[in-house]
Amino acid sequence: MKEHLRAEERQREIDARQGSLRQLLAAYVKALRDAGKPSADQVEGIFRRNILEPFKVVADANASEIEPGDIQRILARLVKQGVKRQVNVTRSYLRAAFAYGAKADHDPRTVAEDGVLFGLKYNPASTVPRIKEFEQIGDRTLTDDELRALWRGLEKQPLVQRQSLRFNLAIACQRPQQLLRADWTAFDFDAGTLLLKDTKGRGGSRDHLLPLTTFALEQLKPLRELNKDAPTPFTSDGKRATVLTTLSVAVREVSDVLKKSHKVPRFQQRDLRRTVETMLQKLGVEREVRAHLLSHGRTRGVQGQHYERYDFLDEKRRALRKWGAHLERIIEGKPQSKVAAIRAA
Repeated sequence: MKEHLRAEERQREIDARQGSLRQLLAAYVKALRDAGKPSADQVEGIFRRNILEPFKVVADANASEIEPGDIQRILARLVKQGVKRQVNVTRSYLRAAFAYGAKADHDPRTVAEDGVLFGLKYNPASTVPRIKEFEQIGDRTLTDDELRALWRGLEKQPLVQRQSLRFNLAIACQRPQQLLRADWTAFDFDAGTLLLKDTKGRGGSRDHLLPLTTFALEQLKPLRELNKDAPTPFTSDGKRATVLTTLSVAVREVSDVLKKSHKVPRFQQRDLRRTVETMLQKLGVEREVRAHLLSHGRTRGVQGQHYERYDFLDEKRRALRKWGAHLERIIEGKPQSKVAAIRAA
């Protein structure tokens, strides 16, 4: 009898402080931000575009009332739009948000602070399967003509998106999330370097130092002029850094235009990094230098993790100069002359 009464009392408390799906997603994003996770802005954007705006009724429902069918509807909309990778990404973040909500209900601080309770009995996102074929490793690389068309097509994009993408191309397509996290303190214009933080993989964050070539600085110049008083060059509002999805959308929009106008096979932002490495290989840049330039990670084992600290800066600089000369030739639509080839080398 006492156990029954305690259960009823607990349920009344949950009902009085019942949190909606909207509140659950906001709480999860806040937890990511409080933990210093760089993905917080990206997750917030995904929730807003894929759930909060198109499914307002579902978002305002109690989180405990969300069923697998609701998750299916959310993901089906993305499938219909052809945004394949976003399907599994959105599912993963939803699953993580519900897992967070289940733990938060049992956190003594939540009760003490009179915070919302979600009363989750299970995780509705976990019962919806991942779509494996949407996770296939891509093999799309752009040709010289396609890369030139992309560069020129970016001209119609807003300045921040255009120059952020062009700058990243000039520095051999670093991981966009790492680049967008860089504020002005990451740039040493006297030394001509950019220090990125690579948080990919295990072992915590590690430094990824890049030289800034003349060509790269030319692409950065409009951002320096626009956002000289902002904390980061990669911002449209002067406060917060642009999120990864914003750049992805810009690339997709250019791709859609080229598909319609010139029947160019569609490409995505992640295809650009693969394209650059393929071209670097053709330019004769050694595999080890490419690995350090693109931050593929150090050699595993004690030696690689603790003792190999050479930053390959000189090799990276030579590779980026060679790449910059090659990219300029592509943009201008000129064949590579013997003199240009010697200068690139």
